[in-house]
Amino acid sequence: MTNVVQSKSTDRKVEILDAALTLFVKKGFHRTSIQDIADAAGITKGGLYHYLKSKEEILFSLHERFISEGFEKLKLIEEESLLPEEKLVKLLEAHLEIIHDYKDAITIFYKEYNNLSPENYKIVLKKRDDYEDIFVNALEEGRINGVFNIENSRITSFFILGASNFMYHWYNPNGEKPLDELARIYLNMIKHGILNE
Repeated sequence: MTNVVQSKSTDRKVEILDAALTLFVKKGFHRTSIQDIADAAGITKGGLYHYLKSKEEILFSLHERFISEGFEKLKLIEEESLLPEEKLVKLLEAHLEIIHDYKDAITIFYKEYNNLSPENYKIVLKKRDDYEDIFVNALEEGRINGVFNIENSRITSFFILGASNFMYHWYNPNGEKPLDELARIYLNMIKHGILNE
């Protein structure tokens, strides 16, 4: 019985987060009220506060949702027995999939993360560091083995993630280039650069 109750509670929270995200995209974070979110989710304002205490907590929860799923995907790849190049390719493809699946949440988060409390911002930074470390570890393995021609694995990870993270600004899921094609273009630039040898 407890599992059923927890499942319903989780489903309700997901519905609230989805409703909030839709409104944040349409009206903006600051112009969306808790009452707006409650109405869109088909719940009373008091009922909403049972699940989430504030817009700041909603923003934090939206980040938790995509960063946690992304981290789990990357962790599974990290644990696979793969050659460094194969691992990096799979990590980047998984990262781009997360950007594709959570584009709206990522866009809102990057625009509004300064509305997080210092405590929640610290948690966000730690999770982002853990996420990034998976790329750093893969790059370092390849550097040590002479597979990657890089000087510094941390800086290289900043370059790779920075370039792909900015996709939230311009990526259109219905655009002319499907995700797998974008991944191929990114990987080609990372592996071969832009100069003809």
